[in-house]
Order: sequence, then C-alpha cells, then structure tokens
Amino acid sequence: MRFIIITCVIILAAGSLAAASFTLDNNIHPTGQYTSWTAAYNAAAEGDTIYVYPSPYNYGSFDVAKRLTVIGGGVNPANPGLIDSKISLYVGSGSAAGEDCLFSGLQIVNGVTNNYRVKYSNCRFNSWVTLKASNSELYYCWIVGNVIVGDGSTPSNGFLVCGCTIEGYFRPASQTDATCANCVFIGNVNHIDTFVNNQINCYFTNCLYANSGTGSHTLAMVYSSPVSLVFVNCIMGIITIHAGYTFQYCIFEGSSPNITGPGNQQNVDLAEVMVDVNGGDYHLIPGSLASGTGINGEDIGIYGGGTPFNDLWYLTRLPSITEFTCPIVVDPSGFLNVHIEAQVGN
Repeated sequence: MRFIIITCVIILAAGSLAAASFTLDNNIHPTGQYTSWTAAYNAAAEGDTIYVYPSPYNYGSFDVAKRLTVIGGGVNPANPGLIDSKISLYVGSGSAAGEDCLFSGLQIVNGVTNNYRVKYSNCRFNSWVTLKASNSELYYCWIVGNVIVGDGSTPSNGFLVCGCTIEGYFRPASQTDATCANCVFIGNVNHIDTFVNNQINCYFTNCLYANSGTGSHTLAMVYSSPVSLVFVNCIMGIITIHAGYTFQYCIFEGSSPNITGPGNQQNVDLAEVMVDVNGGDYHLIPGSLASGTGINGEDIGIYGGGTPFNDLWYLTRLPSITEFTCPIVVDPSGFLNVHIEAQVGN
C-alpha cells in the first residue's frame, strides 16, 4: 500500500507540471470555456495556451504579464469579410513579465511595444510593432504600420523578421543587429529608416522592395554612422540608392552608381523577373532573370533562400464554428436538427 501511495503522488506531481489549454469565445453562441479574456487569463498559468476563437466582436484589451501561447483563428487579407480574432495587445512591463510569449493567428488592432523577448507568427498588425528585447521574432505577419527593432540605449541583437509583408518602414534602433529575410516592403516611400541611430548592423536577404507608384521611393535613409546595411538576393523597384550600402546578387529595376558588389543586375524590367509585381504576384516567371542567379546559385527574391515566403501565411490550425443553429422543437423521430458549419485556416 505504501508503494501505491507514493506512485500516485508522483503521477499527480508530474501531471501538475504539464501545460494546460483554455478556449475563449465571446460570440453569440460561445463554444469556448470562457467568454472574456480576463477569465481565461486568470485561469491560465505560465506556459499554458489560450485559444481565441474567431468572432465578429473585438475581444478588447489583452494585458499579458506571464508566459503564454495565444492562438487565434487566422487572418486572410484577401478575404477581409471572414471573421477573425481581433484584440488590443499590451505586454506586461514589470520584471520579465510576458517574456517568451507566442502570439499566432491574431489581428492586433493597436500599436504594440514589447519590452521583453517575444515571438509573433501569422498575425496582422493594424498599426506599428516595436520589439525591444534581443532575439525577438516576427514570422509571416502582415504589418500595416512600421516595424521597429532594438532598445536603443543598450546593445541588442538576434532580431529576426521573416516572411513578413511590411507597409511601413523598418527602423533599427542604435546598437542593434537584425536580420530580415524573405520579406515584402510595399507602400512606403522610405522602406528603411535609420533615423538618427548608429552602430547598426542589418542583413537583408531575399527581400522585395516594391515601388507603389506614388512618391520618390528611397531604400534607406542614413543620418548617422556607423551604419552597415547588407543586401543579398534582393529585388529593388525604382528606388533611390545612397552610397555606403553593400549589395550582392541583387536585381534593380533602375540603376545607380552607388551599386557595387558581385552578381548585381541593373536596369532590369521586373516583368522579366516576376509574374506581376504591381498586382502582387511575386512568383518568378519561367526563365526569370532571378532564377538561379543569386548567391550560391539560389533564386533571387522572396521565394528563394532558406526561408521561402509562405503564400498561405495566414492559415492556422485552430478550427472554428462559423454557424450553429439548433431548433428548440424536437422532430417526431426524437432527433435534434442541429446545423453546424466550421472552418479552419480561413
């Protein structure tokens, strides 16, 4: 009997350490365990997961001050009529509050500043996002505003922005090292803005810098030095290039005397590179000038390199009930005529 008691205690202790999952749904027909973020958040402990079901209603403010995984239903920019998981996110500022959180499949409606290490994937930001802590990451996100990385007052590094679409500018703070891979920059006349910052080391690989057709586009503005910006396997629309950047195996729609380095192609018609750059189809055409002409024989552009752009970045694995009807009258056979429709990944 003593052996059985000890065994039970060990099992219970091990079980108490396992991460738990909670569901949140504020829809008319809630399918989750909780209908408010506060209730779900209070129930969750460090390391737990909260699933936020798509809803026509904004979930309001999410104040996150402990390590959680928060997963929504995904956002599809091509189909804005589909319901998603809209939130206003605030990451805790005390001690290491909110460090190592993962947010995925959410539409974040407010500007967000993260003081501690965090990872976002498959999210849409309706405004700007600031990542201050080293080793923070953005994967396959759509950012309508600006992306700012680095603390500025102390050295920070290891930032990774991968497979994202950025409508604003990318701004590294002083004393910041960052990598931007397989990203699309659209809709801003100044794609990279170093402001008055210095001691910057940024590596851009397999990115596309598109010209929206409005204004005079500039690749980057440099006001201070030292600033090191390195571009490898990138495609540039008609944009202004200043001296001092490093280019390797890049394609330029225009030309500039400031472009030096191996493997670069200037004065290229992008119609000979991609299917429809102005229409948003960035796939390479057969026989493209970008096919196999990058560093180490890689393809130039967002579909080349080690982390190719994901066209279905908005998909998540969180299924959601989109329609649920159940009449209060039972049919003569004694069955309920329940009608349920569900979707996953938009």
